[in-house]
Amino acid sequence: MKAFAIPALALLWLEGGALKTSGAAQGVPSVTRSSHSPEITIHSSSDLVLVDVIALEARNTLPDKKLRRDDFQVFDDGHAVSIQTFDRGTATRPLALWFVVQCSMPGYEKEGSGFFRGQIALFEPALKNLDKQDTVAVAHWCDDGQSKLDLLPTTNVEDAAASLEQVLAPTFNPDDHDRPGELALEKTLQLIVDATRPLVPERLPVVVFLYGDHSGMPRSEADHLIDALLETSATAYGLKDRRSPGIWFLPGEQKEVAHYIATQTGGQYFEVTPQTYATGLEEILQQLHFRYELGFKPEALDGKRHKLTVKLADAAKKQHQGVRLRYRLAYVPVRQSSSSF
Repeated sequence: MKAFAIPALALLWLEGGALKTSGAAQGVPSVTRSSHSPEITIHSSSDLVLVDVIALEARNTLPDKKLRRDDFQVFDDGHAVSIQTFDRGTATRPLALWFVVQCSMPGYEKEGSGFFRGQIALFEPALKNLDKQDTVAVAHWCDDGQSKLDLLPTTNVEDAAASLEQVLAPTFNPDDHDRPGELALEKTLQLIVDATRPLVPERLPVVVFLYGDHSGMPRSEADHLIDALLETSATAYGLKDRRSPGIWFLPGEQKEVAHYIATQTGGQYFEVTPQTYATGLEEILQQLHFRYELGFKPEALDGKRHKLTVKLADAAKKQHQGVRLRYRLAYVPVRQSSSSF
């Protein structure tokens, strides 16, 4: 991946608009398995599209927790669909919280995840707010083509923090910052999906980038990545240190790719300082723990991108004035075994 191209992800990953199907995990590289890691087994579920919806109050951006099934309307390519399942808060799937970082590279500390190196302990107060069934995990990739799951889902927050610091400690100086990094990113995302899918109970993969996002990628490549995620259950969030530089314009390319992924998959990007690292993560977890989960059955598994729209019914709009809904903007109905990564 070129000097701008997606250098650092820390993935928190949310399943919205994703098709639930039975599926077995693919082969994955060597990983560190904590003694607290849940046993991985294969399970099945019905062919439903699950749309995870965050409802935020206008006056304080806190989650609105009082909405009901009849308050929502869901549209698939503009056509109203029947909401067959409805869950909220603690009734939704537990989280599989993946922290993914790019390896440290000399000269790219501000652009990548270098600001988070040696600072992972600052996130620990927020991680204590995880629910009992939530898990944390660690993965990384590098512009030299490395792609690895470093820690499989575990309830041990300390193991995850230690693993992140171990990944960020060494430095690498790859010769090529272009295609090898892009392919490594795609492979890392696929490995995360494959490792999360068979967990019981079924979990919600949530992607949080710990990353300055001084990145760029050809728009066609970025859209291919988005389409692949929409076939699965990924939604991205991000945390960017305010000291990281921004990008104004990249001719012919999609700038700030991690932000783009977050927007397209229903997540959000936050700017933070070391003093607010934990606050930013706490806000993400609060949104996820008080989300709504709407399920509907697609007409066909056609492998095409479908536009998703979620609205409040007129009566709900009057009762919950100013509430903003955030959700993934599309989904691709395929069986998980046919993922296009």
